[in-house]
Amino acid sequence: TWGLAMFSLDVPDETLDVYKHFKMKGAYKWVIFKIESKEKVTVESTGEPTSTFAEFAEKLPKDEARFAVYDMKVEQKDGCKMHKLIFFLYAPDSADSKDKFVYASGKSGFKSKIGSVHKELQINNHADLDEETIMKQFID
Repeated sequence: TWGLAMFSLDVPDETLDVYKHFKMKGAYKWVIFKIESKEKVTVESTGEPTSTFAEFAEKLPKDEARFAVYDMKVEQKDGCKMHKLIFFLYAPDSADSKDKFVYASGKSGFKSKIGSVHKELQINNHADLDEETIMKQFID
């Protein structure tokens, strides 16, 4: 088996700035990140605060891996509404195995640069990007 050694990805300030605007200011509903040349994380796309989960899922390529963060609004059974930040390692089965390896190997290093999230999910099939199923994981 291959060991998933953590390797360091270059995460430029402009990439971190977009994430900070997402997390601290609610400037975006989601951010999709792409690893370029197997070494540098860039912002591929962002979603306006009013965009939907369906729009987010549509932006993820069907056959390429990506990192993504999504701000999910969840209503608990008691009516309390909360924002939950979800980190996605999106690595569809149809993606190139070397591409998936780069994302899996770089995930820990990238997450250490962006800070904490409420939940981390690995999605291996585009059809698994189902908002209702994901939301159920947060409802108490």
